[in-house]
Amino acid sequence: MELQWPLILFTFFMCLSSGILFAQSVLALKGEGRAFQNTSLVASFVAMVVGGIAVFLHLQHWERIFNGFGHITSGITQELIGVVLLFLALLVFFLMARRSEDGSVPAWVAWVGIIVPVIMVAVMGHSYLMEGRPSWNTPMLIVYYLINAALMGSLTVLIIAAAKKQDGDFELLKKIVFISAILQLVALAVYAMVLGASVGTYADHGTYFDPTLPDIPKVEPAAVIGSLFTGSCALAFWGGAIVVGGILPICLSFLLNKAKDAGKTMTYACASLVCTAIGGLVWRGLLYVVALTIFAIFLH
Repeated sequence: MELQWPLILFTFFMCLSSGILFAQSVLALKGEGRAFQNTSLVASFVAMVVGGIAVFLHLQHWERIFNGFGHITSGITQELIGVVLLFLALLVFFLMARRSEDGSVPAWVAWVGIIVPVIMVAVMGHSYLMEGRPSWNTPMLIVYYLINAALMGSLTVLIIAAAKKQDGDFELLKKIVFISAILQLVALAVYAMVLGASVGTYADHGTYFDPTLPDIPKVEPAAVIGSLFTGSCALAFWGGAIVVGGILPICLSFLLNKAKDAGKTMTYACASLVCTAIGGLVWRGLLYVVALTIFAIFLH
């Protein structure tokens, strides 16, 4: 399957937007991060808008998107509901912070800012689970998106905090970053093993060539999925997703936890965010490479 960059960017920026709100809400629950929470909310909103624009670019006739909103089980309908809830959570957070003299928000607002991003990312990931694409049809897709969102969001808020010289708000964010970086690498490894095992699913159903393209040979699922590990996609997988997107963020987050001043914190956080972003985009692209469809031919 060819790369669908609008959808890759949609999932990337929605994870970023959700992760920023999540991280800032965790700080709010602890009574921290008030000095830069407006900047974080703006960053989350901008990422959400960019992701929303990206998903529209996927459609040749974007006005027909409204036809899909008529059914609640439609993935695009559920994603729209999630985006609306995310926007409302951002708005409520901003308005409640403006009402208080010290910029604090009630605990329930912070909990909304934690729960809604999780729901948004989970719903977004669920919309890609399809029985017709066994290599996508795994909850590891949702797990990866959730951890990736937490890592990118926490790094972004940490960068904002460092830019504002808010040293007192570093420690909690650093812990979230370190834990998320480790979990992301674990999720990547497990997800890769699940993809490798999905080859058997195609064998159980049988494979067919595309009847609309009789001159193109039948696709071999084992060869396509195996290319992740030892074939044409191995460099992107091992170098981009695992090393750059998985191992380097852990190393940088370790250095980040050792940093004592805003300057070093900013440097390590920016480097980690860049590596995480590169690895996340590479992995999202690779998922399209292995997104093989089971062609079912029924004779009447």
